Amino acid sequence: MAFGIYILWGHSVIESSGRKRKKRKKDFLVSVVDLQKRVEINKKYVQMVAEQAFRLGINNRQKLWKGKNEVGIIFVNNSYIKRLNKKYRRINSITDVISFPTEERKEFVLPVPFSSRILGDVFISAERAKVQAKDFGHSIKKEIAILTIHGILHLLNYDHQREKDAQAMRHKEKEILNQI
Repeated sequence: MAFGIYILWGHSVIESSGRKRKKRKKDFLVSVVDLQKRVEINKKYVQMVAEQAFRLGINNRQKLWKGKNEVGIIFVNNSYIKRLNKKYRRINSITDVISFPTEERKEFVLPVPFSSRILGDVFISAERAKVQAKDFGHSIKKEIAILTIHGILHLLNYDHQREKDAQAMRHKEKEILNQI
């Protein structure tokens, strides 16, 4: 790895070696919170997956806030997600992922303009992810990526209630997973 002097020039960084690197604008901020203790979570990996899902999942950029978009990814245990599922979906069972878009829940929408827009929160049961990874014969890392992508797509208004929408969402999930 070559060490060099970096000079800021506009929106790019020019290395002393003459190579040019574009400075990437962060338009998506991810907060990863781990509220459970049974499964180790690689927060940097989850952030990267969420950023990719956001960038590749956007259908219509002009609908998004012009500033930064924020999302929370919260890892919980089975009992916590079961309580969320019962309270908000009226389903008394454990699930793997639940998304809460701020657009649907008016109490979360900020009343004054800020420099960033909160898209919502994605809750993932790490325990359930571990079981599903074993059941599907892949790593926990892959299962967490799948659930993160699924949750982010829900925040971007993807849905799977109708078969046509479900196919479009599955196709987008596979596309994003292949990019990662």
